[in-house]
Amino acid sequence: MTYVLSTDDVALGDAVTTQLEKMWGWYLVGGIISILFGFFIISWRHATVYAVVYFASAFFIVGGAFEIVGSVRMARQRWLHLLFGVLWVAAGIVGFVWPHITVFVAAVLIGWSFLVLGIFDVISSVQSRHIPFWWLYLIRGVVALGIGFLCIRHPNGTLETIVVLIGIIAIVFGVVEVIGAFSARHATRYWEAYKKQLQ
Repeated sequence: MTYVLSTDDVALGDAVTTQLEKMWGWYLVGGIISILFGFFIISWRHATVYAVVYFASAFFIVGGAFEIVGSVRMARQRWLHLLFGVLWVAAGIVGFVWPHITVFVAAVLIGWSFLVLGIFDVISSVQSRHIPFWWLYLIRGVVALGIGFLCIRHPNGTLETIVVLIGIIAIVFGVVEVIGAFSARHATRYWEAYKKQLQ
């Protein structure tokens, strides 16, 4: 059975693609920053609890801030993006104001933050299957869920391992954002092609 777009679907799709084309540069900048940050973290040779907490906190605050700003211009699921951004910023602030936490608490905090990212990405990707490269966000969500699960299940792991995991997720996060940015740049073209397929 072929799915038929309703008038509301078309109107919403037109609004979403217009906003995506306006915001593609924002996603590109965020992705590049995340990739550079990830490589910087992985190359760090002096792993301490403070370093782990500060690296993770900085990543959460910047990622959350991008989500909050982006949510303002979202045509749909604005509250979901806003909630995700607020949760990540809150996790980052906790890390900065409470730097004396143990490795155990840091790993659990980081793990739960990555679980939130993973769940968010998986849900968003499944709901956006008509968007090109939607599966990249699904992969990123699965990777984030895996890393979050590892941090929670093995919170007493070495600091070096936690630093590497943070670096990996930052790089994966950034790569997906960069690819998504170039997809968003031509969102209207992809959307028009998708509408023709359903006609």
